[in-house]
Amino acid sequence: MAQWSVRHGVRAGRGRRAPVLAAAALALFAVLRPEAASAQEPAPLGLEEAERRALQASPAVRAAEARIRAEEGRLRQARLYPNPDLTLDTLRFTHGFGPKETSLSLRQPIPYHGKRALERREAEALIEAARRDGERVRLDLQQEVREAYCRIYYTARIVEVEQEDLETTKDLGRAAEARVKAGDAPPLESLKATVEVSRSASEVGRARGELAAQTASFNLLLGLAPDARTTVAAPPTGLAPPDPLSDLMQRALERQPGIKARESLAAAAQAASERARLERRPDVAIGPTFGSEEGSPFVGAGIALRLPVWNRNQGNILAAEAARDEAVALAGATRLEVERLVADAYGRFRSATSQQVLYEEGLLAEAEQLLETARKSYEGGESSVLEFLDARRTTLAVRQGYYRTCLDAAVAAIQLRRAVGEGTEAPQ
Repeated sequence: MAQWSVRHGVRAGRGRRAPVLAAAALALFAVLRPEAASAQEPAPLGLEEAERRALQASPAVRAAEARIRAEEGRLRQARLYPNPDLTLDTLRFTHGFGPKETSLSLRQPIPYHGKRALERREAEALIEAARRDGERVRLDLQQEVREAYCRIYYTARIVEVEQEDLETTKDLGRAAEARVKAGDAPPLESLKATVEVSRSASEVGRARGELAAQTASFNLLLGLAPDARTTVAAPPTGLAPPDPLSDLMQRALERQPGIKARESLAAAAQAASERARLERRPDVAIGPTFGSEEGSPFVGAGIALRLPVWNRNQGNILAAEAARDEAVALAGATRLEVERLVADAYGRFRSATSQQVLYEEGLLAEAEQLLETARKSYEGGESSVLEFLDARRTTLAVRQGYYRTCLDAAVAAIQLRRAVGEGTEAPQ
């Protein structure tokens, strides 16, 4: 968009040479010191590179990967057989010290049929839950990076608009001062322009502060120093899936890692509840016995089991069944939450994109036309500075509103893709 400017009738003579000489000096310095210019203006960071850096720097991703390894270790443990028990017994006479009988027994525990299979099934379900949860962590991080990326980009555009407004306001102040000195306007016009310059400078400072805060947070996500100079390129198009709501809802229920993780936890809880019922069935231990009785060796076999007389695992059975019911209910609650997120993000995305179209198909052009008409009227002496300032503020608000609407549309699109369970690859 073209910059706003205000022309006035004051003659310009030598005063124009100083800016020209200064610009030439700056250009020469840039040629002689290209490394300084490149250091001041870092290359814009692309979204795909930002996501890659964030994934590498994220402790949450590393924690999710460690949890997967932990569950894999539990599965390995569940596949092992229990260790055998070795028992050495020595019997002596009560009236002497000589041994009467010595025996060595080896007993191999054999779990009740089905216990080890259920333990392995539970461990496998927990591994799948950990993997799905790791995918959820990556998608959440990706969403956070994308939202921060878009906020920085559009806040930077708002800063540019505010800076442009400040320069235009300064031009207006100089024009108003010249009109007052020439007797073409009352002193109030110059005073009003001065106040407007201060207000515009304050808005620039506020916008720059907001951008600095967003950039610091974004840098930390990427593993950079908070004060690192980071600029971003324009966000890619196609951030939202172009499908109807019913299709998006179905895909979300099929692909959302949060749902899959809850379903895997429910499967693990089901296996645990079945195993709790089998725990009241006693395990058997069998094996040989070797020994000597008064110098005569002997060999035999034995069997051992724990009788479930007092403890039949009643409490653990109730707890495991309650945990199973809780896991099933949480899976249903997660599905409902995903449906709500998809519907909400879809509605906000459609609303923001419709507003964006209104800006692009007429409102921006109409605001620029209003400002141009007000400028010509002011320069021709047909209107006051107050009327021109009012038109300029209207145009400024329209441009700011457009960038905020673009940000709302981008954020809603990112949240919609995340709610559907997509976003592993950055759209082009």
